[in-house]
Amino acid sequence: MALITFGADPESIEEDRLEYYVTVLEDEIHETFQKEFSNLAEACVYLNTHYRDWTFEDQTAPKSGCSTCAAH
Repeated sequence: MALITFGADPESIEEDRLEYYVTVLEDEIHETFQKEFSNLAEACVYLNTHYRDWTFEDQTAPKSGCSTCAAH
């Protein structure tokens, strides 16, 4: 699983800007890789370039059954 998050450090807070992080997780728990970007577009390009062979799932689509609970 790969995702983009945003955050800040003391320097970026002083400059009133966000930082974007591409994070790769193993088993949705263990962080295996993280790379920082100064803007969202760069983070998206990186993901699309390096992980284009991944399948995407619509997480907003209705699901059923116990294992689909949001608490999992």
